[in-house]
Amino acid sequence: MEEMLEFRLHGRGGQGIVVAAAIFAEAVFLDGYYARAFSLFGAERRGAPVTAFIRVSRERLMPRSRIYRPDYAVIFDSSLSAETSTAGLKEGGTLLINAGEAKDGNLFLTTVGDNPYRIFAVDATEIAWKHKLAIGSFPMVNTVMLGAMASLSGLSSLESLVQSIKKRVTASLEANISAVGEGYECVREVEQLVT
Repeated sequence: MEEMLEFRLHGRGGQGIVVAAAIFAEAVFLDGYYARAFSLFGAERRGAPVTAFIRVSRERLMPRSRIYRPDYAVIFDSSLSAETSTAGLKEGGTLLINAGEAKDGNLFLTTVGDNPYRIFAVDATEIAWKHKLAIGSFPMVNTVMLGAMASLSGLSSLESLVQSIKKRVTASLEANISAVGEGYECVREVEQLVT
């Protein structure tokens, strides 16, 4: 691992982004790293844009500022602005997007255009529906995205993610554990998504 890796998560209120950042930070800590998670949001309402940040390092001391040049940009909702969500993503960095095959994510991906980073997708919305992880008509994609993040970064084992989920998630625990495993297994490179 580099000296420090930075993640910036983009989504909407109600998708569990703030909780996901805390779970991931705890899981990587359980696997021997130091981590810090924090969030930024305007209006505290369902559907409003939310950004969460995670720093991971072998060193205990890390900055407490926003992340402008992430190694990983993680998009929980592909209806968000591609330009804003990918702004500052480091060359050679990783873009992870919640996008199904030939669905709304394709529009996001086509607006990204030529880029100097790797793009991966997981159909977190479909997996969340499959496991009945929803509040009303709003799918809770956070545990699916956590599985995909762990798979791509290699910073957290599934076991540590599950352990952290058990501490922070009380509703639909078994469904969330199944969803994190499916997210881990189903993340794929974007070339398999867009032709």
